[in-house]
Amino acid sequence: MRLILALFLSLALWPAATPAAPQGGDIVVTKQDIMRLLAQIPEIAPVREDMRRLGFRGENLELAVAQNRAFYTDPVIAGFIAEQVMMAYASPGQPGQAQGLIWPLIDRGLGHLPMRKLKYYYEVEETMIDALPVAQCGRIIRNDLSAEAHSDTMSRMAARLNPPALKEYYEIQLTAARLGAQRGPVRLSRSQFDRVRAGLDREMDVLVAGTPRPAEIIDAMRDLRHADNRRACVIGRLMYDAVMRLEGQTLRDALIFMSSP
Repeated sequence: MRLILALFLSLALWPAATPAAPQGGDIVVTKQDIMRLLAQIPEIAPVREDMRRLGFRGENLELAVAQNRAFYTDPVIAGFIAEQVMMAYASPGQPGQAQGLIWPLIDRGLGHLPMRKLKYYYEVEETMIDALPVAQCGRIIRNDLSAEAHSDTMSRMAARLNPPALKEYYEIQLTAARLGAQRGPVRLSRSQFDRVRAGLDREMDVLVAGTPRPAEIIDAMRDLRHADNRRACVIGRLMYDAVMRLEGQTLRDALIFMSSP
């Protein structure tokens, strides 16, 4: 989020750095101009310091810095971001994207990944959710954090992964972002959605019954938005477990549903 803000700040100062303007004095900012500026962001933003603040050290720190650079220098991803920035710059009165620009690309692209990579991605996500403190876990499951707070929270968990796991997780993210820049999200048909729902209902019934107070969990599931952090966290972790207990095409469809923007 801070990098996007830096980009818009740079655009605000663009006239001082733009060598030419058409007759009439209007400054023309091209897609290529913005892509060049995006490529400079990893150099001018305190990326390494931010990653250290989130707990990255050693090889993981180098992986995190390289991942950040890749997002803003990859021509497919940077080209898409540049187009979005130009749209926002051309219509300053229109509401911006509060969810940022990179994460929607990842979400859109995940459903296009091969099954092994898609499953691995969510296995890592499940590991991080399981490692979260209950208060943060509950807020994430209720979708009660800002985009930046959510990203920082999950990044702190990613910093604890071993380097090979983090490297593969980042490679999948980057591939998904490229796919998301080129394709729309995968949508489930009604029959696929119904099959996923039936499978999840079946698995959740079994998992909830195995908790110490199943009646409390069932009540909280009826109004998750107002569940306390402990119950919301339990529900979220059970849901990840339920998804991973599915098999075959139903599992793939469930993972695609989880990645829906």
